[in-house]
Amino acid sequence: MQVAMKCVIKYFLNKDISLEKLDRLTGRKNNFWTWTSQIVPVLYDFGLDVKYYSKTDIKLFLNGKEFIKKHFGEDAEKILKFTDVILKFTDVNILLDSIRKLMKYSIFEKRKLEFKEIEDHISKGHVPLMLIDYNKIAGREELYQGHFVVVTGFDENNVYHHESGPENPEPNKKVSKQIFIEAWNANGTDNDVVIVYGKRKN
Repeated sequence: MQVAMKCVIKYFLNKDISLEKLDRLTGRKNNFWTWTSQIVPVLYDFGLDVKYYSKTDIKLFLNGKEFIKKHFGEDAEKILKFTDVILKFTDVNILLDSIRKLMKYSIFEKRKLEFKEIEDHISKGHVPLMLIDYNKIAGREELYQGHFVVVTGFDENNVYHHESGPENPEPNKKVSKQIFIEAWNANGTDNDVVIVYGKRKN
């Protein structure tokens, strides 16, 4: 996720921000996950006009660990086999702080975007950051592997995104639209999309 942040900050603000600094600002720790909510307020603080869309009402996470267990328990066998892994790799305090900041800035909406809406954003020069299941892209039938990408374009049959790796990094990588949408719809992504509109005017 920090690589995606680096890309859009450079693109819209022409600033080179180190991954180490982005790690600090988002609260990333070694061997811990970064949640989408951790990056969005930081992008806003940099001066970007940004909004986070998800089919999951992340405000409910403010109810704490028991809600997180209950929420992911429904899909645990499909995603991670057991819910305790969620909490093992999540700094809950950092997660909750980031959600509070999202609510303060009013930059979250509980809604699954239609893919046509994402294409419309791209056509307007906005940049979508999307959470996908990398195993769907790689053609592997394995457990969910969350992967955050910068979507750079589309045509009738394909989606293009910056592939940051660690496997085979590639700018503007072409992926079948059908496969990309399957990867975005996979259990675990919550259909997370962050739309970066550009430099904030106020």
